[in-house]
Amino acid sequence: MVSSSDTTEKTYSKGALQLMLAAERLFGEQGIDGVSLRQIVTAAGQANSNAVQHSFGDKKGLIQSVYDMRAPIIDAGRKRRLEEAKDRNGNASVPQLLAAMYMPILEDLDEPARRSYALFNSRMLQVELKDHPFRLSKVPEPAAEEIFSRLKAHFAYLPDGVFLMRMRLATDLFLAGLEEHRLNQRLKRNPYPDATPFWNELLLALEALLRVPYTAR
Repeated sequence: MVSSSDTTEKTYSKGALQLMLAAERLFGEQGIDGVSLRQIVTAAGQANSNAVQHSFGDKKGLIQSVYDMRAPIIDAGRKRRLEEAKDRNGNASVPQLLAAMYMPILEDLDEPARRSYALFNSRMLQVELKDHPFRLSKVPEPAAEEIFSRLKAHFAYLPDGVFLMRMRLATDLFLAGLEEHRLNQRLKRNPYPDATPFWNELLLALEALLRVPYTAR
């Protein structure tokens, strides 16, 4: 597992990184519209009130940079899992594809980064797709794109809008599962003393969500 500092300090200046980490945490905790640039600058420990504008142009630029910040390490984890999942013919099952899409968030981020990432991206699920940083990002995510295309092919009978909606719901469920797992670990009677069945069951729930028959026709 690689810490957030290990993966971001090589790409961003110290000041920009402090702003992005503060923004990711505050946006996740309080919502995108509930946080001002001044709050972010203060939380980042910077004296220049125009630090965000200097580094990112505006709030939208900051949000895009926060989204892009962890994409390389997560996509590397997705590529690794996807290649391990493929059989001799290059095929991968739905459970394997879902594990490749989501489990690197758990495996390749340390606990503070994982929680901050999950909260921030849960907020971003409320953004319209046309305005979502995923659509606007210039950071390559070839593994994520391949996994998404393969899943879409498995569920080709679903209308595009339905498939996209279910993928958003699956993502939201997995991100919520990260927090649920943290809660379970604090319980005196944790129903999952071993983490493996928890994540296995969560992935089964994601698969079930995608496989629910489409009944609107």
